[in-house]
Amino acid sequence: MSRGNARRSMADYAVATHAQGTSDGDRRMERYHEYVGRRRSERTVWPGAAFIVEALLLLVFLTGSLAVLMELNADADVAGRQSADLMSAMTMASNAAETFAASPLTAAESFASNANADDPNIVRQDSLVLVRDVQPEETAAGVLYHASIAVWRASDVTAVEPSQGDDGRYRLTLADRTAEPVYTLETAVYVPEAPSEGEVLHG
Repeated sequence: MSRGNARRSMADYAVATHAQGTSDGDRRMERYHEYVGRRRSERTVWPGAAFIVEALLLLVFLTGSLAVLMELNADADVAGRQSADLMSAMTMASNAAETFAASPLTAAESFASNANADDPNIVRQDSLVLVRDVQPEETAAGVLYHASIAVWRASDVTAVEPSQGDDGRYRLTLADRTAEPVYTLETAVYVPEAPSEGEVLHG
C-alpha cells in the first residue's frame, strides 16, 4: 500500500471515528435532554396535584368545622328556648300559687263547677299551659287544701278536662306520652271552719 493510500485511510478512519463520537455524543445529549424534560414535566405536574390535594383536604376540614359549629349553634338555641320556657313556667307557677293561697275555695269551686272556659286552674300563656289540681283534706277544725301545679308545653298537651269524680284533678291528653312538665310546684293552704252560732272563740 502506498503512503498516499495509507494517509487517506488514516484520515477516513479519523473522520469516521470523529463522526461516530459525535453521533454518540448527540445521542447522549438527546437522552439527557429527554431526562431533563421529563423531570421538569414531573416537577410541573406534582405541585399542581399537591395543590389540588391540599385544597380538597382544606375543603373537608372546613365542611367538618361548619357541621360542628351548626350543631353547637342548634344545641345552644334549644338550650336557650328551654331556659326561657323554664323561667316563664316558674313565673306562671308562682303566680298560680299566690292566687291559690289568697283564695283556695275559688280554685276548688272552679273545678266543681266544671267551667273549663274560665277555669282559673287552667292558664294558657304563649307556648305554655298551666294546670292546677286542688284536693281538699278534711280535718277536725277545718280543711287543708293541697294544690299541685304543673306547667306544660302547649305542643305537648292536646286537651285538658276535669277527671271523673270530685277528686279535684284534671285529665290531660298528651301528644307524646313520654312528655314531662316544664315545671311543677306543690303548695297547701289551711282554711279553718267558721265557728257555729253559740260557739265562743277563745284567744
